[in-house]
Amino acid sequence: MSKKFSFENYIDCVVKIIPLNVAALAAMTLYRTFFFFYFKNIPMVGHFRNIFKAYVLGLRFDLSILAYINSFVILIFMILLLIRNLKLFKKTISIIKLWYCLAFISIALANAVDFGFYICFGEHVNILLFDFFDDDTFTLIKTIISDCRFYIVLPALILVGFIICKMVSIRTKKLFNIHRLINFSYWNVFVKILIVILIPLITFLFARGTVSMFPLGKFHAQISTNSFINNIALTAAHSIADAIRAKTEQSKDKINIAKKFGLDKEDINLAKFSKISIKNTKAEKIKPNVVFIVLESFGELPVLYNSEKFNILGELKKHFDEDFVLYNFLSAGIITIHCLESTILNMPQRPFSTQVTQSPKAYKHFSSSLILPFKKSGYVTKAVYGGSLFWRGIGSFLKAQGFDEIYGEGSIKNEHRHEWGINDAQFFEIVLRELKNNNKPQFIYAMSTATHPPYKTPPYYKPLKLEIPKELERMMTGEPHLKKIFETYQFANREASKFLDIIKNSELRDTTIVVITGDHNLREVKAFGPEELFKRYAVPMYLYVPEKLKKKIDANIAACHIDIAPTLYDLSLSQVEYIASGISMLDKDKSHIAFNNNGFILSRDKAVLFNIENGEILYFNFDLKSKILSITEPTDDHNFMLEYYKKTISASDMYINQK
Repeated sequence: MSKKFSFENYIDCVVKIIPLNVAALAAMTLYRTFFFFYFKNIPMVGHFRNIFKAYVLGLRFDLSILAYINSFVILIFMILLLIRNLKLFKKTISIIKLWYCLAFISIALANAVDFGFYICFGEHVNILLFDFFDDDTFTLIKTIISDCRFYIVLPALILVGFIICKMVSIRTKKLFNIHRLINFSYWNVFVKILIVILIPLITFLFARGTVSMFPLGKFHAQISTNSFINNIALTAAHSIADAIRAKTEQSKDKINIAKKFGLDKEDINLAKFSKISIKNTKAEKIKPNVVFIVLESFGELPVLYNSEKFNILGELKKHFDEDFVLYNFLSAGIITIHCLESTILNMPQRPFSTQVTQSPKAYKHFSSSLILPFKKSGYVTKAVYGGSLFWRGIGSFLKAQGFDEIYGEGSIKNEHRHEWGINDAQFFEIVLRELKNNNKPQFIYAMSTATHPPYKTPPYYKPLKLEIPKELERMMTGEPHLKKIFETYQFANREASKFLDIIKNSELRDTTIVVITGDHNLREVKAFGPEELFKRYAVPMYLYVPEKLKKKIDANIAACHIDIAPTLYDLSLSQVEYIASGISMLDKDKSHIAFNNNGFILSRDKAVLFNIENGEILYFNFDLKSKILSITEPTDDHNFMLEYYKKTISASDMYINQK
């Protein structure tokens, strides 16, 4: 054997790492197949072609990952070829072994994280991943550990790690083997040089994934109108890389959203946020209490399936039947903090921006604060949160926005507590206690925490009948704890009903307005096609108004979280000035357009999905009865909705950043 690292060694080493990559590729395809069947909720018939395309594209994504991993090893081989030192080559084998072990184990870990993320959000990893570190991380870890799937995934990861290390060890030992797989001695020197050049070039092409202008990325996965099929192709590694890139951009906090949307500064009109509520002589006289309740995970989808067999609403159905409920309603985003910030600041969630509560702006008072019009009108303002006020620093944030009194889980005896705070029976106990505890009119903002993984109800609770509809089960595929989820959801609804019973059966019925909505849908609900997007994002909005203060609201309009406060100002106050991005639901002269931070826009029987990352736009008709979307060609109404969304988001960004 030659004492130098030669062309023959270089080519032989490249050939010997091919089986390792083939095994890795097979394992990645096997995981993709497991992912497909675990989350699959679509019939195979009629989708074979797109599923096949997704697998082919997935293969390209996997090859891209392997190419990035191999590029480091190929670089080592190239350096050795220049130095031509065989002893040094022997020493580098341990580095190559360690590199492959770390790389392949990292892929396995990334897939495990991505799998858990998909269970929670119905999407591959995105920028929300970093909320794990901004949130109550310790409680999140406890929640993850309490899930039975954790005890399946952990041993599986350990086993996979052992197999990876064993296979890598076997293959890397062969690199220094005297026996060569191919006899290169008769090869022409020019052929060898050509191969040496071609190997890194091919590796680069595989890493790039395409010969087109842009390298392989998430936008290439738009191969079907069915989002689940698109998700089959995507890998955890690419998704995490995109999330890191987005977080890096966000951390700069200098993105000009208006410019990104193609708008000029002259297009932005902050003056449109300055408004005045209607003249309301009855409200002037009564000065009603206002209770704004946000229930954790109070999504609309389960409500749509309420029946005697699936009694998810319980006694709350009576109140839904008696009072006003808006079903064409969107949450501000898909996590709790999106709702809290939007409703407290009267501003929508802004893409590409850090959360206000996680920034220095959390300590500044905003003139758009939800409670400012009430304080001007002589109200006592209170905030109630069913968890710790240290969560995301909301205690400081609420104080900065001017609340007179702020209560958290420590404000009541913790009986039958869950990981995230007090149960809903205790939550409503605090709200009722504070509502009765004042001689002045009160505004109370209250947010619960109970309908949250790991989904616990008090031991005394006996659930009503819950036979889960097949269609609902389909949209929550892969979730083993459905019964417990819906029991917790039902418990929250029944406690809300008890609260409303007390209001309506006391003198408070004539002096109290109550609005109840959800912060977001149930985490486990997944939309696998654009036709189901509304159901993914929808939360109901319930409204109780005393008889003397009732006003007509069109049940077919669309609205979202930022529209609640302007509506409450019109119902409870009179000609008060305020700043808000939303529109009162009582205003018959305005186009009611709802939207969320995912770029989903709704207005009566039309909808738009605007991909804020790549600019892709889908236009829909919206069936008000079935809540199903159907793709259509754009109309003037669609274009108006999109422009309204861009201008409102841009104006709110300008408003927040001028503070």
